[in-house]
Amino acid sequence: MNNHEVFHILHERLKEGVYFLAALENQPILKDKLKDEVNSLYRSFNNRDLINSRHTLDTWTARLEGAGLVDVQEVGRARMYSISDLGREMIEHVQAQNS
Repeated sequence: MNNHEVFHILHERLKEGVYFLAALENQPILKDKLKDEVNSLYRSFNNRDLINSRHTLDTWTARLEGAGLVDVQEVGRARMYSISDLGREMIEHVQAQNS
């Protein structure tokens, strides 16, 4: 299996996860702020929020962390999310597919 096939599978299974990666592309974000950023991006394309509850936010962040697309750092009791190198490659793959 090559990189293209792996990224294709990740994109198919985590389609809306790209909004998280895009929100994290420029800087690390605290988990609570991440919800606002992702919803803002998603709303601009879909006229509704992607994340409607803390449970949904927790589920998405766990999926992205498990896939290795985001890195997490503990800051006191808060969690700071940043895009991983694999996440950056995923964004590049999605952009190439959309162009």
